[in-house]
Amino acid sequence: MSDFEYDLVFEDGSIRHLIAFATPLRDVQGRPRGAVHALVDVTARKQAEAALREANLRLAGADRRKDEFLAVLSHELRNPLAPIRNSLYVIARATPGSEQAKRAHAVIERQVSYLTRLVDDLLNATRIARGKFQIRHEYLEFGELVRRAVEDHRAVFAASRVELKASVTTGPVWMRGDPTRLSQVIGNLLQNAAKFTPAAGRVEVSLWVEDATAMLRVQDTGMGITPEMLARMFQPFAQAEQALDRRFGGLGLGLALAKTVVDAHGGCIEAHSEGLGRGATFTVRLPIEARKTGESPPAAALPRRPRRILVVEDNVDTGDSLREVLELGGHRVAVARDGAEAVSKARELSPEVVLCDIGLPGLDGYAVARALRADETLRGVLLVAVTGYALPEDIAKAIEAGFDRHLAKPVGAESLERALAAAEPDGPRNADT
Repeated sequence: MSDFEYDLVFEDGSIRHLIAFATPLRDVQGRPRGAVHALVDVTARKQAEAALREANLRLAGADRRKDEFLAVLSHELRNPLAPIRNSLYVIARATPGSEQAKRAHAVIERQVSYLTRLVDDLLNATRIARGKFQIRHEYLEFGELVRRAVEDHRAVFAASRVELKASVTTGPVWMRGDPTRLSQVIGNLLQNAAKFTPAAGRVEVSLWVEDATAMLRVQDTGMGITPEMLARMFQPFAQAEQALDRRFGGLGLGLALAKTVVDAHGGCIEAHSEGLGRGATFTVRLPIEARKTGESPPAAALPRRPRRILVVEDNVDTGDSLREVLELGGHRVAVARDGAEAVSKARELSPEVVLCDIGLPGLDGYAVARALRADETLRGVLLVAVTGYALPEDIAKAIEAGFDRHLAKPVGAESLERALAAAEPDGPRNADT
């Protein structure tokens, strides 16, 4: 018996995969009298085998990309920890207020900001992948947003010895948009420009209006972009393919997130470069609209005054450091380590503000909020969730439980003060991330 495989091609171009079997027929003396021949169509099996091989290749590629990404992520998260630890060592031994101590403090501040950006990028990428990336539109003046972002980043450029010039139209540029998300876009472009432009280089930021469109351009004299990289510049993790030294850092998420935000505002973002060593230009186009009668930009922040504050945090270092930050602002602060203690201390101290973690032992933060809202004497307290649970559904759950505002960890002193301003009798109360 023998068998062999072959392909049968029909006139219409279709192909069937066949296996042929043949065996001789013999008489009683063993002389051949004929043969039996069979054809088996194995096209479906062959197609299934091919699909399985392709799936295995895709899985292997996905596993390889996952491993590469985790290696990059591990590197990027670990890298800032070394200067932070070294700087803490210096601060513990340097003379308070000395130049050495100030330099160490500046290092910690830069590295913590970098870690915060990495975590924010990862969270935003996750929200996009899950279809839960939210844009909150409000009436805003885009020119002021750009000017503020430029000023916020001047220190970054000064530290890199890169010249930063800004040319922003003097007229108002009104639009509907999410100021937080748009600030992230501008900040991302500025951070990239500072990162990829060598010392003595120059970055120019321009904003002008053209045909009912706000035109934002960030142009640098930096390392430039290859045509191959331009083609995938706005894909997630595009920057992650680098040499081992990871000299430019980052996860390659910033531009992908920027594109998502700009697209969600009905705009577009483009990159252009003449090649390596010839700089790069990023252009953002956003639709604008005329300012409507009676509408105005957000009101100025309410003046600060000392508050009675209860911090609810089970992590000792987090709770104590937050208490010290608030006390430096002149506030009177008590700390509770779990939910039951939080409810007891709130009834005892009658705080104006409660800054409460969500993941607490015993009563969680949601249960604390419900208990305080059920207490007649505490219903007017400003409840602020300060937590690492920061997805849209987490925010909605916090508001449903009775929280007035939501702040995602880590929270800066400025964000805390803005939240505390809502403790005024007429202060606005709303969720914020």
